Amino acid sequence: MTAETALIVEDEPAIRHGLVELLRAQGLTIDVAVDGLEADIKLKTGRYDLVLLDWMLPGVDGLTLLQRLRARGDLTPVLMLTARGAEADIVAGIDAGADDYVTKPFGIRELVARVRGLLRRPRPPAQAPAAFTVGPATVDLARLLITWPGGQLGLTARECLILDYLRVRPGVAVTREALLTDVWGYHDGSIRTRTVDVHILQLRNKLRDVPGGDDWIGTVRGRGYKFEATAV
Repeated sequence: MTAETALIVEDEPAIRHGLVELLRAQGLTIDVAVDGLEADIKLKTGRYDLVLLDWMLPGVDGLTLLQRLRARGDLTPVLMLTARGAEADIVAGIDAGADDYVTKPFGIRELVARVRGLLRRPRPPAQAPAAFTVGPATVDLARLLITWPGGQLGLTARECLILDYLRVRPGVAVTREALLTDVWGYHDGSIRTRTVDVHILQLRNKLRDVPGGDDWIGTVRGRGYKFEATAV
């Protein structure tokens, strides 16, 4: 069995070397890039199971690299490493297609849990429909696209997974812990991260452009979220 491969994009030598040693100890094959230009080349020419991507890089910044990666249709899981803890920055990374993020300084156990979770990203069941409709809108899970007469909206792969997970459980309160284990693949749904809430927030913001989209996802106070629309 071929070892899983991770690309570490980090310009600070101490952090980069620590990440290399840590992930090698987890059995991963590691490749590295020390700046944005080198990372851009490697992401265009190589194939990886996971990318650990620093936000602040010389040459080309991490957010631009992520946007280019997703624009090429590459759905490789990306874990953003950032010292930028502001809500707007985190939302910008997730909107660009980041699957999760950790804020520096981060703990070893936390980082390993995030890495393992993203490497266990869920795969849709063999018989899962490629698309479903809600009112006039069609959600194309394969193309990461919502279309309706006169408009369309692009989604990230993670947003599609969230939407489909809620959709097949209509009216059921889905906890953040369930989303972390079943959509992100984390063993421990109690891991401390706001990534679920930030992803849901951004997904809801996008759905405002869809006819009736404001009513698709509801909040169950103290529990989590539920799908409130009728999908066929």
